[in-house]
Amino acid sequence: MALLDGAGTVASSASDALVAGLTQIGSDMSGMITKVLPIALGIVGAIMVIAFGIKLFKKFTGKA
Repeated sequence: MALLDGAGTVASSASDALVAGLTQIGSDMSGMITKVLPIALGIVGAIMVIAFGIKLFKKFTGKA
């Protein structure tokens, strides 16, 4: 049973490493979202305004 003596500590350290890695991934993704979200909202908002303007223009000119 000498082979299994250190199995508990290996599993524990692997589990700790996995938790630490996933925590870091979550933190990195949160940071990326906070950087990208304002830019993405601006682009989507501009596209919506342009689409609404085109529809309104077509409605007023009777080209619908």
